[in-house]
Amino acid sequence: MFYLKDFPDEAMIARFRAVLPHVDANGVQIFVRLLALGSECLLQLDRVLAEHGLSHGRWIVLMLLRRREVWRALPSELAREQGITRATMSGLIRGLEGQGLVSREPDERDKRQTVIALTEKGAALVERALPECLELMERTLSPLSGGEKDEFRRLIEKLFPLGGA
Repeated sequence: MFYLKDFPDEAMIARFRAVLPHVDANGVQIFVRLLALGSECLLQLDRVLAEHGLSHGRWIVLMLLRRREVWRALPSELAREQGITRATMSGLIRGLEGQGLVSREPDERDKRQTVIALTEKGAALVERALPECLELMERTLSPLSGGEKDEFRRLIEKLFPLGGA
């Protein structure tokens, strides 16, 4: 999380320019605000998820399973899709399993492997929490017009192309 309430102003950046004359003041200000915006969005999402007994990491695992046609995946697939280590994924799965939201089952193709399956309880939790998450997203972007949202998306995708940068 990025915590900063006193954003760099022109005077502060002017002091940086004394040492780093090539500093793009506007770019610095945008970058810092982008970090703060992302952190605030995550903080708000975490509050919604906490009301359902979930962390952000656990929520992503549930969503990765729920969006599949068959609600099952190898732990290594889930780790890769979430961009985390297998060890971190193991901890998330243990927590979700303890809540009864996922289960471990033998892989039908390779009995030596275990797949993670979304339980009915897990699917029901996703169905309860998802509308609140989507409402938060809509409320967060509601100050923007449709055209502004399109432009914002275009700019974000220019900075962070789909499929990773």
